[in-house]
Amino acid sequence: MEHENSDDRLGDREERFSGYEVHDSAGGKVGEVDEIFVDENGRPKYVGVTTGLSGVGLPLIPLEAVQVDEGRRTIAVPSLTKDRIEDGPSYREGREITPDFEQRVRSYYGLEGARDPEGHGAPAGYHGADDKTSSGSAQRGAGERDSGLHQDANDLRVQRSEEEGRVGTREREAGAVKVRKSVRTDREEVRVPKRREEVDIERVPGEGREVSEADIGEAGEDEVIVVQVFEEEVVVSKRVVLKEEIRIRKKVVVEEEVIEVDLRKEEVDIEDTTGHGASHSAGRAPEAAE
Repeated sequence: MEHENSDDRLGDREERFSGYEVHDSAGGKVGEVDEIFVDENGRPKYVGVTTGLSGVGLPLIPLEAVQVDEGRRTIAVPSLTKDRIEDGPSYREGREITPDFEQRVRSYYGLEGARDPEGHGAPAGYHGADDKTSSGSAQRGAGERDSGLHQDANDLRVQRSEEEGRVGTREREAGAVKVRKSVRTDREEVRVPKRREEVDIERVPGEGREVSEADIGEAGEDEVIVVQVFEEEVVVSKRVVLKEEIRIRKKVVVEEEVIEVDLRKEEVDIEDTTGHGASHSAGRAPEAAE
């Protein structure tokens, strides 16, 4: 059996999930795997997901909370939606993964207790000769913190850090416009003039004028004369006509929202008691000259 060094094994783990798509509980795409975090024994514990949102870190997801489909190269988070994953604990470059932070990540995904509390995980991409120091600092014990103080025989270096705010935007559904058509029946009264014929019967005396025998019928023979009478009747017909067209357009309105962000900033006070230098402060606004 060939022997593999630790760097080779770490690279294999990194390649294993590299580029895998991360899906939420609804099957929607959240992002892609950007980094893999391992414990002090080199075992993968978390994946960092790049979501495309500006100004935010990588959402950190425990591998215990996901379902991996190596055939489709996907990682599914069956317990949370995309918004919940994006709002979860995130890793930012240079941040130390402390036991408290690890516990918060696992609790967020409904996992009991942090595994191997003495192992605090480091990004799988941080390996190699040049990265041994940073990898070791990421695995310091609980409660330890890099003070930024570096000293040798003749040189003292103090690092001062502060937080910078990165504010981005993301799209979310703000509502919807629904247009519903319904049909109702109204009864209307319409006056329609119509004509009809009527029969007037008038008897005019003959005044005893003599007529021929041909003008009188035979006995027992009836003669019927029919006079037709007409009238107009109302006929109703219908047709459908376009009365109105409703047009709905979307437009983008840009408005400005002011938010407040709390940012931490380290301050360094320097006091020289040797009498050969000047006392001053770093990280503070300079005072006006008197």
